Amino acid sequence: MEQVLIGVDAGTTMIKTVAFSPDGDAIHRSSVANAVKRPESGWAEQSMVTTWKKTAQTISEVVDELDDSSKVAALGVTAQGDGCWLVDADGAPVRPAILWSDGRAGEYVREWQTEGITDRVYDVCGGTQFPGSSLVILRWLREHDPESYEAADTVFFCKDWLKYKLTGELTTDLSDASLPYLDVETGEYADEVLDAVGMPEVADMRPPLAEGTAVVGEITDAAAIETGLDVGTPVVSGFIDVAASAFGSGAALPGDGSSVVGTTSLNQTILDEPPSDGARAGITLALGEGLWTKFMASMTGTPNLDWAIEEIMDKSAFNLVEEEVESIPIGSDGVLYHPFLSSAGERAPFINPNARAQFMGLTQEHTQAHLVRAVYEGISLAMRDCYSHLPYDADEIYLSGGGANSDFWCQMFADCLNATIVVPRGSEFGAKGAALLAGVGVGAYGDLPSAVEETSAVERSFEPRPEKVQQYRRWYDVYRDAYEATFDVWDERSEALADLRYMSGSGPYQPKKKSVTGKDTAGGG
Repeated sequence: MEQVLIGVDAGTTMIKTVAFSPDGDAIHRSSVANAVKRPESGWAEQSMVTTWKKTAQTISEVVDELDDSSKVAALGVTAQGDGCWLVDADGAPVRPAILWSDGRAGEYVREWQTEGITDRVYDVCGGTQFPGSSLVILRWLREHDPESYEAADTVFFCKDWLKYKLTGELTTDLSDASLPYLDVETGEYADEVLDAVGMPEVADMRPPLAEGTAVVGEITDAAAIETGLDVGTPVVSGFIDVAASAFGSGAALPGDGSSVVGTTSLNQTILDEPPSDGARAGITLALGEGLWTKFMASMTGTPNLDWAIEEIMDKSAFNLVEEEVESIPIGSDGVLYHPFLSSAGERAPFINPNARAQFMGLTQEHTQAHLVRAVYEGISLAMRDCYSHLPYDADEIYLSGGGANSDFWCQMFADCLNATIVVPRGSEFGAKGAALLAGVGVGAYGDLPSAVEETSAVERSFEPRPEKVQQYRRWYDVYRDAYEATFDVWDERSEALADLRYMSGSGPYQPKKKSVTGKDTAGGG
């Protein structure tokens, strides 16, 4: 009987389930959209019940496609990280999940920065708090939704909610729990973090920890009915999608780089020890088995390009857009773009909820194509900015996500980062990483690096061109100097906008609060 591994990847907007053969080939897949609700400006929520139902639907559709000679050896789950997913003592959702991209708790980030709490937490957890971080959201709930806060029995993350529905077991893994609950060096819960923020009661909400390759439970009778899986099928703990996607794409050894250019721009390097560079930038995740990853998830992803093509070029044919912008030289003839388009601001390699996108250097000679070229370059420069704050200079970066589909952009990444860009064969690397973890958990592979080696292949690669590297190095200096000079302006803009809304009667009075940002307070997430 042929063994099959199933990986589930519950992303922010899409839930995917994929069945893989032991050699890493995708056999069957199913996906479904999962809407993000925005009940107020800057908020981002999802129904926990809907997220489970849609996940069960995709699993069921994949299982239905398997032939009678196939047996599911194990299932692994990965999902969007951070945010706040709460259940009560009966395991029922307390309220809709508040997501990693939610900006409502920005005031507490600023408060903790000012009071030095952010630095104290970083020294333990290896990561900087941002508005979508679990502990920051809990602080907001305690102040603004105390009923939900009091009803919460367990706080965990999206993948952990799904594993609970599959197995009835409440757990989380080291990678998801690293920020903000772990001592990243020991891999154990750190009570001093809760004491630092004045929330010691959260200790009772934390579920048991399990390493990513550990079998945490088996498919229950109820889950079998909804998913079509056999009762007793092992379920493995899994990693946050950041780490799962790295291993799924081929990055498995210390020093390997991995980037996902999608909704966010996710950049990381695999480590064999927690970094000791002293820079409070990025987030370090404990993975277990002697591995860590340090990453920066910038908010500067492909939505910038989607917006530019729709609102500036108004062209639906992606290849036609690239043909037009490819002839424009590096630097877009002087147009610089900072891709901070998210309403939640930026969180890597600096943190400022008030950061906003901007074009600089426009003259009447510039065209629509110049602006779109500047957007491509802005996202690339933001990626370089992240890697410049990571402990190792990765000379080989495994690239996935929507940005990997463009040869033009891949070459730009190679030139801008001065690194070989490797596009791996296949797709759905988050689900693949979850499946590989499941395989290690049930003994299908010896360990995670060997699982990656046995299942990965390169589709195409791009080498940096020395003359282009020099040009991008110079343009990056301008990019970084320009945004650093704008920190105070972003804060002033936010204050002025709040004043204007108040004066016009369309908003409440808001006391002025500035972000504490700068070179020494860089953050990730």
